[in-house]
Amino acid sequence: MILSVAEFARLVSTASKERAGFEATQVIESGGLRIEAVVRRLGLRSIHIEYKTYQSPWTELEEALSGQVEFVGKELCGYTVQCDGHVTWIYDPSTNVAIRKLGSHLFDPIPGLATLGELTFLETLTQDFLLRDLEEERTGERVIRRIALKPKQPYRSQLLSAVTFPIRKATIDFDTETLFPETISFVPSPESPAASIIGPDSTIRISYKNVRVLENTEPANPFTPPTDARIFEESRGSVQDLADLAPFSMPLSPLLDHGFEAGEGAALLSIDAKNDRAYATAQLPATNDSAAPDAPSARLTLTIGNYVSRNMARRRSTFSEMGKPPTQDSLPLKLLDRSELWKQRLPGIDTQHAPVEAFFEKDDVLWFLSGTGMELDSMEALARDLFQAEDEAT
Repeated sequence: MILSVAEFARLVSTASKERAGFEATQVIESGGLRIEAVVRRLGLRSIHIEYKTYQSPWTELEEALSGQVEFVGKELCGYTVQCDGHVTWIYDPSTNVAIRKLGSHLFDPIPGLATLGELTFLETLTQDFLLRDLEEERTGERVIRRIALKPKQPYRSQLLSAVTFPIRKATIDFDTETLFPETISFVPSPESPAASIIGPDSTIRISYKNVRVLENTEPANPFTPPTDARIFEESRGSVQDLADLAPFSMPLSPLLDHGFEAGEGAALLSIDAKNDRAYATAQLPATNDSAAPDAPSARLTLTIGNYVSRNMARRRSTFSEMGKPPTQDSLPLKLLDRSELWKQRLPGIDTQHAPVEAFFEKDDVLWFLSGTGMELDSMEALARDLFQAEDEAT
């Protein structure tokens, strides 16, 4: 006797609640996007990810337009990423470097949409979704039951919480024996960030294979870096904190002189205290907005370090290939206006937000400056003053 769709959905929800976790190979696809990773999820927070394939047109485009992507796809492949909800470890076995980051950093391929190992929605299938039975299908010795669903309401507000459903409709194929989803195909809602990335009528397909259900007795296996690994600890603070804690000189007066709020900007510092190596990124807003009401506000992103991170290595290569020398002096600076890159990647795009950039290296410390709402000559003047201030400091 075949269960009704509601009865089957209740069994799926119960099984989902009772599962301690799972391990599987997960594939996420949509157009030119393809992510393949081995995912091990235990409980609500613990997740272990090993990327095998990471092809993301949007990550590649963001890297081309800004140069500020932390890790591109080919770098993530082979990495180990482990998160407990509070701390994320990222380990690169090719360099034996481990990074301890605060918060959750899973590098979900579609901004605003949790896709990696996320199946908690199964626990409330009957409460949250309208279900339609698309019947069973036999594949070899396995029986698959396909169910179509859509949110009962796109938005739900309660006294202390609000839920916006990111999908318009979905279809799920369940293994009738394990009650685990084999494939999930869905169209994002027009209001979701995913729709603006992949298109409002595009389909995202998620599949699971080699599934192993985990029992409550399974250990969480917290990540422990190899004893000989180089370990970077990430911390958050102000730009002043960065200057105080970094194991290299970082004069702030030129930033203040050029109208940036160096004391208020948010900064991330990754430091290998054992070897006195660090790299950091800071966001610095302008003290005052531009006098022109329709002009974008100036904002500076500063990346600096005496250790070459993956992002810094890519940016140094870009400056080597495309950077131009300064116009006013012979200092070893390189300048770059990304508006040409914007035009090449997206013909007809408004380039008023394209960053202008500068790079120099002084006493084994690399400086990358990226500014929006700025002219290239202003960036050159700032970089020149920083170079000279750094020269005086040393």
